Amino acid sequence: MKKNEEMNVDLDMLLDMPGQWFVINCSTGHEEKVLADLQQKIKTSNLENDVFDLRISKGITETKSGKIVIKNRFPGYIFINMNMSDKAWFVIRNTPGVTGFIGSAGKGLKPFPLTMNEVIKMLSTPDDELNENGTPKVGLIPSESEDNQDVVDEGNDKEESPTSTTSKGKPKGLVVPKKELHKANFNLNDFVRIKEGPYQNEEGKVIDIDYSKGIAIVSLEIFGRYTPAEVAFTNLEPVREY
Repeated sequence: MKKNEEMNVDLDMLLDMPGQWFVINCSTGHEEKVLADLQQKIKTSNLENDVFDLRISKGITETKSGKIVIKNRFPGYIFINMNMSDKAWFVIRNTPGVTGFIGSAGKGLKPFPLTMNEVIKMLSTPDDELNENGTPKVGLIPSESEDNQDVVDEGNDKEESPTSTTSKGKPKGLVVPKKELHKANFNLNDFVRIKEGPYQNEEGKVIDIDYSKGIAIVSLEIFGRYTPAEVAFTNLEPVREY
């Protein structure tokens, strides 16, 4: 599957699947391996008539070099469309790497499925992440390519040509790029609201700030567990107390 096809989720297809959508919990960073193990387990257990789809919800971001990459929107979670039969329930939750289902009270009780609104919010591709032709948009997270690349002399902070030399023919000093820090209208430990994207209108606490990249790490409560999310300064607004 091409990355653009992987990102461009057909909403009608998601809603028309015969089963219900549930959320599987697994160790963060091991989603792809657990997904592959689940697919194999479903095949060997002859559960194709009970399990119709398995997927990781993905979004796009931009690296400091300007490269677009696909990232997991909900680390530690895998989405499954299935009929919650006793056999499927047993096989899925006993697959290595699976730590449980979200929405289950434990003690062998089956979980509640996602609502249609939750499916749309968590699995469909946000309009702001794709162009009309299905290609990822650039600039969701500020890139270091936007930084000020003025060249200065490290010793006296004056502009200097990289080829300048002393009277003995040696370089005058180390030439380094001068970076312009991004400005934020919030501080560490402030509560903020996300303006758009998969976490639109979600509120969380700022637990880290990177002024050089214009990115904040916001702790969001997802399925009853706090999950860190990278969000651009421009996509955040402080939550005002009245």
